[in-house]
Amino acid sequence: MARRALSGWGRWCLSVVIGIGWAAAAYGAALDAAGNITLGVRAYTAARIGTQDTDITICNLVDGKQVCGGSNGAGPTPLENQTYRSLTFPVSAAGHLRQSRYYVEAELEHDLEPLLQQGFGPLALLNELPFTLRKFKYHLTYRGEYEGVYDYGPAEYSTAFQYYNQLLVPPFGSRSANIGQARQRLRNVAVDRNQLFQAYLETQVGELLVRFGRQILAWGDTDAFRLLDNINPLDNSFGGFLVPLDERRVPLDMLRLNYEIGSVGPFYEMFIEAYAAIDDAVGFDPGIPVGSPWSLPNLGAPSATVQTVRTTPVRTVRDTRGGARLVFNVPIPGIEEAQFTLANYWTYLDTPEVQTYVSEQFPIGIQQGPADGYLALAVQSAPRVQISGASTNFAIPTNLARALHLSGQPIIRSELAYFSGQPRQTQQQLDPFVYGVGVCRGAGGHKVTFPVGSTVLPEGGTLCTGGKDYGDSWNYVLGIDHNQFFNWLNPNQSFFISTQFFYSHLLEGANRQQIKNQFPGVFNGEVLPVPQNYAVARTAPRAGAAQAVFIHQPIDTYLQTLLISTSYYSGQISPSLVLFYDWGGSIVTQPSITFSRDPFRFTFSYSYLTAGTLKGGSGTSLLRDRDNVLFQFEYVI
Repeated sequence: MARRALSGWGRWCLSVVIGIGWAAAAYGAALDAAGNITLGVRAYTAARIGTQDTDITICNLVDGKQVCGGSNGAGPTPLENQTYRSLTFPVSAAGHLRQSRYYVEAELEHDLEPLLQQGFGPLALLNELPFTLRKFKYHLTYRGEYEGVYDYGPAEYSTAFQYYNQLLVPPFGSRSANIGQARQRLRNVAVDRNQLFQAYLETQVGELLVRFGRQILAWGDTDAFRLLDNINPLDNSFGGFLVPLDERRVPLDMLRLNYEIGSVGPFYEMFIEAYAAIDDAVGFDPGIPVGSPWSLPNLGAPSATVQTVRTTPVRTVRDTRGGARLVFNVPIPGIEEAQFTLANYWTYLDTPEVQTYVSEQFPIGIQQGPADGYLALAVQSAPRVQISGASTNFAIPTNLARALHLSGQPIIRSELAYFSGQPRQTQQQLDPFVYGVGVCRGAGGHKVTFPVGSTVLPEGGTLCTGGKDYGDSWNYVLGIDHNQFFNWLNPNQSFFISTQFFYSHLLEGANRQQIKNQFPGVFNGEVLPVPQNYAVARTAPRAGAAQAVFIHQPIDTYLQTLLISTSYYSGQISPSLVLFYDWGGSIVTQPSITFSRDPFRFTFSYSYLTAGTLKGGSGTSLLRDRDNVLFQFEYVI
């Protein structure tokens, strides 16, 4: 293990040094005299250290009474006496390293238009086309990432010793969790990545701009959370929610067209943009692997009871995602002008559709297929979702801003989006102790017979399921961006203040209500496919497996964000403060300060995340036990 860790560390240090040295040698990023070939490099190393213990509560039945405590449930009692379990796995103490991230991104862009005009080599053939290419270039982006916490971090991440603690990772009958498979997947997914991140060719014919290849396309005007900006999936496997959004976007193989219309009547600067992407990338595959410091609550440990299978779109025309938007400016009385966007597209969201299957004789385990010997099979899939909406942004007029004693003109931006056919889940649908007990006679349970060759049961057969659920939702955001001087705090630079208010409403959402014949804590209603805790099931107390109580998802979600930043000493010192407040009862606070001396930057930040209980909504409460400090050293040209 030590030798392997050293080789990984050495390889990545070498790649960072080579990348920085290469960039420094070409300082200014111009690689030829004419400036047609440009290079940009960003490299950093970042360490996060936890400042609180991760959550863990285990309850045991001791002398007829329930006693709760930490990792052993307040006493070394037999496993069969465990009545309740809720934890973040692996269990990690305050002061332990949670992230040791190395990141390199190099962007190379080559403008081929001068060579095209000269008729250089095979490019001369393009001059024989019946139309003229006004622009012709290619863009390549390399991205390399390495996470060292699994090689030389604390024992809970770099070794498997916690995986063998059956109080934390319970068996199912005589079956234990497949620890080797879980550890191997963790290393395959979350340790080392080298990829040609973006690679596309761009040209322009008249007013039509064409970009073809692997790329990122962001629509909408929101920050941190997304509405119309759901084209590219997000990958949380390397750092979860706390890694910047731009580092989590997954590029897609895409054809992008942009046609400049110009002026039509009162509308001007009008253009229409369309795209089509044939790609199998989705946000939940590979997803956050078990054993990661950023695992979701109660999903971080390998399971001996549930086998999970992921299905993704295929690279066919049938599964193509795509759409179009119309953007234009128009004069508005009283506010001079505003920009509007009308958009409609089909995409795959980051939260999967989840369907569970169990044996017809539940709580007896499944005896066939990929979940042979497991209590349940969970299938994650990605239904295609239609998103339609509009956005606008405009500046408050100068005379009104001055009347309000504002230093600049605030920018108002808003989005309205309708999500059609997005995946939804309820406790009754996911919980086999509700739908599957008694030869599939529970509420909502029904049998499904699979033909030979199916993805769920390749050899065919019958299983019991709670089915699937879909729904629509309205989503809205109102944002304000403003630069304001506070001379008593900073006489030389303004403060940038940005706030957003998000609202989401699930149409025909399932009401939250107690389910009959269940423990008082088991409610039906909209849920996230993330367990809040595990408890002994009343309907099958001798099943040998605990019942998952899923996190409640409110029908109406309200979220407020706030960013305040400024700079001192000609931009060399830049403090900032980020706040997220989910009205459901969770708060994220991130004060930070960056010291810059080009081309180097050093950032120190603290992330405080708190919530009384686990809840849905924005999802910020899911990392309530992951407070940490960040030290990041960065090189940028």
